[in-house]
Amino acid sequence: MASAKDSSAPKSLIKRLSDFLTLFWLLTESNAGTFVGPNTVFGICGALSGSLLVTKSGPIIDLALEALPRLPLVILFNWSNLIIFDLANQRLPESAREDALNKPWRPVPRGLITSDQIRHAMLYMIPAVIALNHFYLKVGVESLCIMILTWLYNDLRGGDQGFIERNAIIAVAFGIFNVGSVKVAIGTPFDITSTGVVWAVIVSAIIFTTMQVQDLQDQEGDRARGRRSTPLVLGDRAARWTVAVPTILWSCFVHWYWEAGLLAAAPQALLGLIVSVRSLNYSGLKEDKLTWRLWCFWTALLYMLPVACANYNTI
Repeated sequence: MASAKDSSAPKSLIKRLSDFLTLFWLLTESNAGTFVGPNTVFGICGALSGSLLVTKSGPIIDLALEALPRLPLVILFNWSNLIIFDLANQRLPESAREDALNKPWRPVPRGLITSDQIRHAMLYMIPAVIALNHFYLKVGVESLCIMILTWLYNDLRGGDQGFIERNAIIAVAFGIFNVGSVKVAIGTPFDITSTGVVWAVIVSAIIFTTMQVQDLQDQEGDRARGRRSTPLVLGDRAARWTVAVPTILWSCFVHWYWEAGLLAAAPQALLGLIVSVRSLNYSGLKEDKLTWRLWCFWTALLYMLPVACANYNTI
């Protein structure tokens, strides 16, 4: 007969694993919809676009059969680098004060982990993540660049300096995440083309001019932290206009840039209009959170344009 100690061992292991996964999710949940989801879409759609964006060509069905099995690797690239950013972002005392107001479910304000425990974990996780990305995913340079941007944003307080500096760091990070996602999606020895790089730069410009949509929901915590976010510097109403106008303009620009037909362009154009209207006419924490989620979905639809135009741009 098995002893009580033997039977309790699997339960203890399952509980530890459950606690770890819960902690991991709580650390990254707020940014998963901003980075992991859209950037993964960018990578897979880049691979499916074939010679339009990457040095790999062929029928879309063949490209899909090669790219979709690599989907878990693209997610791994994004989430492994995101966890480092989120650990750095939630480690500092001012971050804990901000999260207590804006995101009280996060592990530090809930008392599930301490700032010193985060620091200790980062000592091991940073080299491990860089090694994983370099030796296994073959995007070590991209991962290292993301670590540098994480340091600039958090420890050097680039995210608090001003909304222009903050948006610039985030925009560059998006560009690196997106290029890395494409590279992982297509695998070696293939690479992203010059057109693909230009498209990643355009996307970063879109992020730079509209990312402040996330600040609309975080004003209370940003004010307590002393962060110079767009609503706190320009005022709430002006900040909403800085989201609404660029979103409409970029929706029109990408339609022109890709010479998109009606079927390809209509979804992102319609959602861009909804984001613009909501940013101006709906306020409050609940409404601003929904507007931000729709903005994340809008960026994902933008990323689908190249593959749509390359294969289904007949109407």
